[in-house]
Amino acid sequence: MKQIIATVIAAMVILASTSVFAQTGNTEGEVRRVDKSTGKVTLRHGPITGALEMPAMSMVFQTKDPALLDRLKPGDRGRFVIRKDEGGYWILSAEPEK
Repeated sequence: MKQIIATVIAAMVILASTSVFAQTGNTEGEVRRVDKSTGKVTLRHGPITGALEMPAMSMVFQTKDPALLDRLKPGDRGRFVIRKDEGGYWILSAEPEK
């Protein structure tokens, strides 16, 4: 029983620490490359506002949503929600420019 409680507490600490290190921000940018085999998108983005506070640059982002890779293609412009955690930088959502 003590081992089960210790395992549950350890899992809770890991989950809590993961959320502490996660940061999100918003940016506008242009898709430069989509690599479906690795689940990555290269963006040339403007400044990222919010908790990330990152200057404009080109960089590679990961995605967790395979459908996002199907909707994006090089040259697309839009607004993006970005998340940074200990696993890297992620595109959470993409809204095409109208």
